[in-house]
Amino acid sequence: MKKAALTLWLATATLAPVAGAQTQAQKRPVPVPAPAAPAAPAGAPTAATGTTPVPAPAAPGADPTLPNVQDPMLDPLPPPPHVLQSWREALGLVRSRSVPYRTALAQIDVARARSREALAAALPTLQSTVFNTYARYEILRGDVTGPDFPASVAAGRIVNTTTSLPDPAVALGAGLTLNVPLFAPRAWYDRGTAERAIDYAALSSKEAERQVISAVADAIVGAVSAERLAEVSRVSLSGALSTLDLNRRRSALGASSSLDVLRAEGEVQTARSQLVTADEAARRARETLGLTLGFPEGWGVNPDVRLDALAADARQTCRPETDVGKRSDVMAATANVGVVERAKGSVDWAFWPVVNATSVFQAQNAQYLTGNYASWTVGANLTWMLFDGGLRYGLRDEAEANTRIAREQLSDTRRRAELDVTQAFRAVSVAETNLGVSARGREVAAETARLARVAFINGSGTAFDLVDTASKLRQAELDLTLKQFQLLRAKVAALLALANCDI
Repeated sequence: MKKAALTLWLATATLAPVAGAQTQAQKRPVPVPAPAAPAAPAGAPTAATGTTPVPAPAAPGADPTLPNVQDPMLDPLPPPPHVLQSWREALGLVRSRSVPYRTALAQIDVARARSREALAAALPTLQSTVFNTYARYEILRGDVTGPDFPASVAAGRIVNTTTSLPDPAVALGAGLTLNVPLFAPRAWYDRGTAERAIDYAALSSKEAERQVISAVADAIVGAVSAERLAEVSRVSLSGALSTLDLNRRRSALGASSSLDVLRAEGEVQTARSQLVTADEAARRARETLGLTLGFPEGWGVNPDVRLDALAADARQTCRPETDVGKRSDVMAATANVGVVERAKGSVDWAFWPVVNATSVFQAQNAQYLTGNYASWTVGANLTWMLFDGGLRYGLRDEAEANTRIAREQLSDTRRRAELDVTQAFRAVSVAETNLGVSARGREVAAETARLARVAFINGSGTAFDLVDTASKLRQAELDLTLKQFQLLRAKVAALLALANCDI
């Protein structure tokens, strides 16, 4: 029942925007959507329904009680070399440039080629031979008396003729050899095994597609998340600089001590350090997205594109399944068991004989013959390996061991798939709960910081309270942003945990 409920939710899940932590320093809306999920624990926010909206964080740099400051580090990151416009564009780039995806397709071609190789062993073969000999032997000099085959056939008796042997002796000839398998059970059996190997390669490629789509979706969310963290860090630095400027003014008027200024300066340096880390994380997230799409340089996401639209397109690409056994990796492991089991049957057929029909036509023109020579032979041969030193027995034991290994791998793959699905759905509830806790913590930190600033300006608060509450607010802002995108990541993982995808 639990699995059925989770599957029903996955099939009907939709992505809706989470109330973002927007600030006045942002120039665009925060594309932080989240799909509808199973009911969260009591008290947790429900982003899809909006019953517990997440309030926007207070922007320290935009507070009217603090002065606006200018700093080179407040300038936004340079735009990336490339910008992703839509999910369909991402799929097109993956289709043409993704190494894992194109490698999986190449594996299918390899399996088809091996199937053709297996078929060749069961089909007739035709081989041509052309030869030209040039020899000088002292023993061939002189005249040689021997039977004249055409004259002997015509006369009905042996008629000898004398031939003068040339020196050197030259012979020119050609031949055709036709071999037709009449009974080749192992070759026929291996052909069927090769066909199953194609199915296994195709299922493996479907798993590769699911993994690639998951990587692309995660990279897109990661890039947007890193950009948002960089923006929040920039706003936090702006607030810290404003607080420092305010302390310096009060110190100049004698209302604040040098210790208060140094404390505010320390918070500015902490905010700068966090901004440097956030900017580098944003650059790396861009590069990760670019590498996932098949480029060595960074890629960004169009600010006008909302993640809920990207996820809606992704749901059209991936089909939710109702059973873990139908997931692509489990199906591929099942197909692998079938291929390995047939390998044992191939060894069993190696104990049977092989019957081939053979036809050879050969013609040559030699200077030491009285005329042209031609021959045509038709026959059959039976080959039966009676003892090969125990090779076939060793191959059969190896095939049986490989079958056990494949079955164990299938069991492990299925267990991991079931655990992956369970953890993916549970992660959604955990992320929603964490988001609710973080949202409430940010509310408290924002109100505390506001009251501390008002008290400090009115002279009833201390600089320590001002700096301390601003630091806690900055940490709460970053934590809320992380929790928002962790929820989105959990939604995407739950969507792809029990689905098969097509690129």
